[in-house]
Amino acid sequence: MPKNIPSLKPRELVRLLEKGGCSFFREGKGDHSIYIRIFGNQKRVVPIDMGARELSPPYVLRIFRQFGFTDNEIGLLLK
Repeated sequence: MPKNIPSLKPRELVRLLEKGGCSFFREGKGDHSIYIRIFGNQKRVVPIDMGARELSPPYVLRIFRQFGFTDNEIGLLLK
């Protein structure tokens, strides 16, 4: 498990995800935006709460995991 995952603002998380190959898919219900990552033969679709002020480290890690990022990829994105 990667260490020192910071709490992030939603826009910061989106910037990191886009750097990792994710893209905006559509608006969800309420304050959520749906992002997608396609790699190999897999397509991962994940909602992100854009209305939150800060996203906690466990939430940020869960988002990365749902998109299928490895520990190494997460570490590189957070640098």
